[in-house]
Amino acid sequence: MGFAGESATGVPRPQRPISPLISADVERKLCAPGRRLRGFSTTAALTCAALVWFGQPRLARAESNAEPGASAAAPAPASEGWSRRLARSHYERALELEARGDIAQALREYTEAIAIDSTLGDAYAQLGALRERMGDPREAELVYSEAVRLGDGRARALLLRSHLHRAAVRSAQALSDLEASVELDPNADALAELAHHYVEAHAWSAALASYRRIAGGALASGDRVSLESARLEVRALRVLAAETDPSTQRAKKHDWVARALSSIARR
Repeated sequence: MGFAGESATGVPRPQRPISPLISADVERKLCAPGRRLRGFSTTAALTCAALVWFGQPRLARAESNAEPGASAAAPAPASEGWSRRLARSHYERALELEARGDIAQALREYTEAIAIDSTLGDAYAQLGALRERMGDPREAELVYSEAVRLGDGRARALLLRSHLHRAAVRSAQALSDLEASVELDPNADALAELAHHYVEAHAWSAALASYRRIAGGALASGDRVSLESARLEVRALRVLAAETDPSTQRAKKHDWVARALSSIARR
Protein backbone atom coordinates (compact mmCIF):
# COMPACT_ATOMS: atom_id res chain seq x y z
CA MET A 1 0.00 0.00 0.00
CA GLY A 2 2.84 2.32 0.79
CA PHE A 3 0.85 4.27 3.34
CA ALA A 4 3.11 3.78 6.33
CA GLY A 5 5.59 6.59 6.85
CA GLU A 6 4.20 8.72 4.01
CA SER A 7 3.03 12.31 4.40
CA ALA A 8 1.16 14.22 1.78
CA THR A 9 0.84 17.48 3.70
CA GLY A 10 4.02 19.50 3.94
CA VAL A 11 2.06 21.61 6.44
CA PRO A 12 4.48 23.40 8.80
CA ARG A 13 4.18 22.81 12.49
CA PRO A 14 1.86 25.51 13.85
CA GLN A 15 3.46 28.22 15.93
CA ARG A 16 2.73 28.30 19.60
CA PRO A 17 0.23 30.96 20.70
CA ILE A 18 1.75 34.21 21.89
CA SER A 19 2.12 34.09 25.65
CA PRO A 20 -0.19 31.10 26.23
CA LEU A 21 0.27 31.29 29.98
CA ILE A 22 -0.20 34.72 31.54
CA SER A 23 1.34 35.43 34.89
CA ALA A 24 -1.45 35.74 37.43
CA ASP A 25 0.56 38.38 39.27
CA VAL A 26 0.96 40.55 36.16
CA GLU A 27 -2.70 40.23 35.25
CA ARG A 28 -3.76 41.13 38.79
CA LYS A 29 -1.60 44.21 38.83
CA LEU A 30 -2.68 45.46 35.38
CA CYS A 31 -6.28 44.37 35.23
CA ALA A 32 -7.58 44.80 38.77
CA PRO A 33 -10.90 46.65 38.82
CA GLY A 34 -10.40 50.40 39.41
CA ARG A 35 -6.65 50.11 38.97
CA ARG A 36 -5.11 53.33 37.59
CA LEU A 37 -1.51 53.58 36.50
CA ARG A 38 -0.46 57.19 36.63
CA GLY A 39 0.44 58.43 33.17
CA PHE A 40 -0.11 55.04 31.58
CA SER A 41 -3.85 54.42 31.95
CA THR A 42 -4.43 53.94 28.21
CA THR A 43 -1.37 51.72 27.79
CA ALA A 44 -2.38 49.66 30.79
CA ALA A 45 -5.88 49.19 29.45
CA LEU A 46 -4.58 48.03 26.07
CA THR A 47 -2.07 45.71 27.72
CA CYS A 48 -4.79 44.23 29.90
CA ALA A 49 -7.02 43.61 26.90
CA ALA A 50 -4.16 41.91 25.06
CA LEU A 51 -3.35 39.73 28.07
CA VAL A 52 -6.95 38.63 28.39
CA TRP A 53 -7.20 37.94 24.63
CA PHE A 54 -4.02 35.90 24.30
CA GLY A 55 -4.38 34.27 27.72
CA GLN A 56 -7.72 32.59 27.19
CA PRO A 57 -7.86 29.27 25.28
CA ARG A 58 -8.59 29.40 21.57
CA LEU A 59 -11.63 27.17 22.09
CA ALA A 60 -13.17 29.69 24.48
CA ARG A 61 -12.63 32.51 21.95
CA ALA A 62 -14.23 30.38 19.22
CA GLU A 63 -17.25 29.69 21.43
CA SER A 64 -17.65 33.39 22.21
CA ASN A 65 -17.74 34.16 18.46
CA ALA A 66 -20.21 31.36 17.66
CA GLU A 67 -23.79 32.14 16.81
CA PRO A 68 -26.23 31.97 19.75
CA GLY A 69 -27.68 28.50 20.16
CA ALA A 70 -24.96 26.82 18.07
CA SER A 71 -23.64 23.62 19.66
CA ALA A 72 -19.86 23.54 20.05
CA ALA A 73 -18.00 20.50 18.78
CA ALA A 74 -16.32 18.30 21.38
CA PRO A 75 -12.74 19.50 21.90
CA ALA A 76 -9.95 17.19 20.79
CA PRO A 77 -7.89 15.56 23.57
CA ALA A 78 -5.08 17.79 24.76
CA SER A 79 -2.56 15.04 23.98
CA GLU A 80 -3.71 14.75 20.34
CA GLY A 81 -1.31 16.40 17.90
CA TRP A 82 -2.26 18.71 15.04
CA SER A 83 -1.60 16.01 12.43
CA ARG A 84 -4.00 13.58 14.12
CA ARG A 85 -6.68 16.27 14.31
CA LEU A 86 -6.19 17.11 10.64
CA ALA A 87 -6.35 13.43 9.68
CA ARG A 88 -9.55 13.00 11.70
CA SER A 89 -11.15 15.92 9.89
CA HIS A 90 -10.47 14.19 6.55
CA TYR A 91 -11.77 10.89 7.99
CA GLU A 92 -15.01 12.46 9.22
CA ARG A 93 -15.46 14.18 5.86
CA ALA A 94 -14.99 10.80 4.14
CA LEU A 95 -17.70 9.24 6.32
CA GLU A 96 -20.13 11.97 5.31
CA LEU A 97 -19.29 11.57 1.63
CA GLU A 98 -19.65 7.79 1.78
CA ALA A 99 -23.04 8.12 3.49
CA ARG A 100 -24.15 10.42 0.66
CA GLY A 101 -22.94 7.96 -1.98
CA ASP A 102 -20.00 10.06 -3.23
CA ILE A 103 -17.67 7.06 -3.30
CA ALA A 104 -14.86 8.54 -5.41
CA GLN A 105 -14.43 11.57 -3.16
CA ALA A 106 -14.78 9.42 -0.02
CA LEU A 107 -11.91 7.23 -1.24
CA ARG A 108 -9.75 10.32 -1.72
CA GLU A 109 -10.56 11.61 1.75
CA TYR A 110 -9.81 8.25 3.44
CA THR A 111 -6.52 8.04 1.56
CA GLU A 112 -5.63 11.62 2.52
CA ALA A 113 -6.38 10.89 6.19
CA ILE A 114 -4.01 7.91 6.10
CA ALA A 115 -1.33 9.87 4.27
CA ILE A 116 -1.42 12.57 6.96
CA ASP A 117 -1.49 10.13 9.89
CA SER A 118 -0.49 6.57 9.00
CA THR A 119 -1.54 5.33 12.46
CA LEU A 120 -5.25 6.21 12.16
CA GLY A 121 -6.71 2.71 12.35
CA ASP A 122 -10.34 3.74 11.83
CA ALA A 123 -9.51 5.21 8.42
CA TYR A 124 -7.83 1.97 7.32
CA ALA A 125 -10.83 -0.09 8.43
CA GLN A 126 -13.33 2.12 6.62
CA LEU A 127 -11.21 2.29 3.49
CA GLY A 128 -10.81 -1.49 3.42
CA ALA A 129 -14.53 -2.05 3.97
CA LEU A 130 -15.35 0.38 1.17
CA ARG A 131 -12.92 -1.37 -1.18
CA GLU A 132 -14.53 -4.68 -0.27
CA ARG A 133 -18.02 -3.37 -1.06
CA MET A 134 -16.71 -2.09 -4.39
CA GLY A 135 -15.75 -5.66 -5.30
CA ASP A 136 -12.00 -5.34 -4.77
CA PRO A 137 -11.21 -7.89 -2.03
CA ARG A 138 -7.50 -8.01 -2.86
CA GLU A 139 -7.09 -4.29 -2.24
CA ALA A 140 -9.26 -4.56 0.89
CA GLU A 141 -7.01 -7.30 2.25
CA LEU A 142 -3.93 -5.16 1.68
CA VAL A 143 -5.53 -2.28 3.59
CA TYR A 144 -6.60 -4.55 6.48
CA SER A 145 -3.12 -6.10 6.62
CA GLU A 146 -1.60 -2.63 6.90
CA ALA A 147 -4.01 -1.78 9.71
CA VAL A 148 -3.16 -5.01 11.58
CA ARG A 149 0.36 -3.65 12.09
CA LEU A 150 -1.07 -0.71 14.04
CA GLY A 151 -1.98 -0.62 17.71
CA ASP A 152 -4.93 1.66 16.95
CA GLY A 153 -7.90 -0.38 15.68
CA ARG A 154 -5.96 -3.63 15.31
CA ALA A 155 -8.77 -5.79 16.71
CA ARG A 156 -11.28 -4.43 14.22
CA ALA A 157 -8.88 -4.86 11.30
CA LEU A 158 -8.28 -8.49 12.28
CA LEU A 159 -12.03 -9.10 12.50
CA LEU A 160 -12.66 -7.58 9.06
CA ARG A 161 -9.80 -9.52 7.52
CA SER A 162 -11.20 -12.67 9.09
CA HIS A 163 -14.51 -12.05 7.30
CA LEU A 164 -12.61 -11.59 4.05
CA HIS A 165 -10.77 -14.90 4.52
CA ARG A 166 -14.02 -16.65 5.39
CA ALA A 167 -15.71 -15.37 2.22
CA ALA A 168 -12.76 -16.72 0.24
CA VAL A 169 -13.07 -20.12 2.01
CA ARG A 170 -9.73 -19.72 3.76
CA SER A 171 -10.93 -21.21 7.02
CA ALA A 172 -7.59 -21.54 8.80
CA GLN A 173 -6.65 -17.89 8.16
CA ALA A 174 -10.15 -16.74 9.09
CA LEU A 175 -10.03 -18.58 12.41
CA SER A 176 -6.51 -17.35 13.20
CA ASP A 177 -7.48 -13.70 12.63
CA LEU A 178 -10.70 -14.08 14.59
CA GLU A 179 -8.91 -15.62 17.57
CA ALA A 180 -6.36 -12.79 17.54
CA SER A 181 -9.16 -10.21 17.36
CA VAL A 182 -10.99 -11.74 20.32
CA GLU A 183 -7.76 -11.85 22.30
CA LEU A 184 -7.44 -8.08 21.84
CA ASP A 185 -11.15 -7.25 22.24
CA PRO A 186 -13.32 -10.04 23.67
CA ASN A 187 -16.68 -8.41 22.95
CA ALA A 188 -19.82 -10.57 22.88
CA ASP A 189 -20.36 -10.42 19.10
CA ALA A 190 -16.80 -11.48 18.27
CA LEU A 191 -16.94 -14.25 20.89
CA ALA A 192 -20.21 -15.56 19.45
CA GLU A 193 -18.68 -15.57 15.98
CA LEU A 194 -15.65 -17.44 17.28
CA ALA A 195 -17.84 -19.99 19.04
CA HIS A 196 -19.74 -20.53 15.79
CA HIS A 197 -16.44 -21.21 14.00
CA TYR A 198 -15.52 -23.79 16.65
CA VAL A 199 -18.92 -25.49 16.37
CA GLU A 200 -18.54 -25.74 12.58
CA ALA A 201 -15.11 -27.31 13.10
CA HIS A 202 -16.53 -29.71 15.76
CA ALA A 203 -14.07 -28.22 18.27
CA TRP A 204 -16.54 -28.75 21.09
CA SER A 205 -14.31 -27.86 24.02
CA ALA A 206 -13.17 -24.61 22.39
CA ALA A 207 -16.78 -23.70 21.58
CA LEU A 208 -17.80 -24.53 25.14
CA ALA A 209 -15.09 -22.25 26.53
CA SER A 210 -16.24 -19.42 24.24
CA TYR A 211 -19.88 -19.71 25.30
CA ARG A 212 -18.84 -19.78 28.94
CA ARG A 213 -17.05 -16.47 28.38
CA ILE A 214 -20.18 -15.08 26.72
CA ALA A 215 -22.29 -16.24 29.67
CA GLY A 216 -19.85 -14.65 32.12
CA GLY A 217 -20.00 -11.33 30.28
CA ALA A 218 -23.80 -11.42 30.09
CA LEU A 219 -24.02 -12.16 33.80
CA ALA A 220 -21.73 -9.24 34.61
CA SER A 221 -23.71 -6.84 32.40
CA GLY A 222 -27.12 -8.05 33.55
CA ASP A 223 -28.21 -9.15 30.06
CA ARG A 224 -30.57 -11.96 31.03
CA VAL A 225 -31.61 -12.82 27.46
CA SER A 226 -28.01 -13.34 26.32
CA LEU A 227 -27.23 -15.17 29.56
CA GLU A 228 -30.02 -17.70 29.08
CA SER A 229 -29.09 -18.22 25.42
CA ALA A 230 -25.42 -18.79 26.31
CA ARG A 231 -26.34 -21.19 29.12
CA LEU A 232 -28.45 -23.21 26.70
CA GLU A 233 -25.46 -23.52 24.37
CA VAL A 234 -23.22 -24.46 27.29
CA ARG A 235 -25.54 -27.29 28.35
CA ALA A 236 -25.62 -28.71 24.83
CA LEU A 237 -21.88 -28.41 24.33
CA ARG A 238 -21.09 -30.04 27.67
CA VAL A 239 -22.74 -33.19 26.35
CA LEU A 240 -20.74 -33.06 23.11
CA ALA A 241 -17.48 -32.27 24.90
CA ALA A 242 -18.02 -34.74 27.75
CA GLU A 243 -14.93 -36.78 26.98
CA THR A 244 -12.55 -33.83 26.75
CA ASP A 245 -14.09 -31.24 29.08
CA PRO A 246 -12.58 -31.45 32.62
CA SER A 247 -15.64 -29.72 34.14
CA THR A 248 -17.85 -32.70 33.30
CA GLN A 249 -15.65 -35.15 35.16
CA ARG A 250 -16.37 -35.67 38.83
CA ALA A 251 -13.09 -35.10 40.63
CA LYS A 252 -12.22 -37.03 43.76
CA LYS A 253 -12.07 -35.08 46.99
CA HIS A 254 -8.27 -35.13 47.27
CA ASP A 255 -7.49 -34.97 43.54
CA TRP A 256 -6.43 -31.32 43.56
CA VAL A 257 -5.23 -31.33 39.93
CA ALA A 258 -8.58 -32.56 38.61
CA ARG A 259 -10.48 -30.14 40.86
CA ALA A 260 -8.35 -27.22 39.66
CA LEU A 261 -8.88 -28.15 36.02
CA SER A 262 -12.60 -28.40 36.58
CA SER A 263 -12.68 -25.00 38.26
CA ILE A 264 -10.68 -23.35 35.47
CA ALA A 265 -12.91 -24.90 32.80
CA ARG A 266 -16.03 -23.44 34.40
CA ARG A 267 -14.73 -19.84 34.32
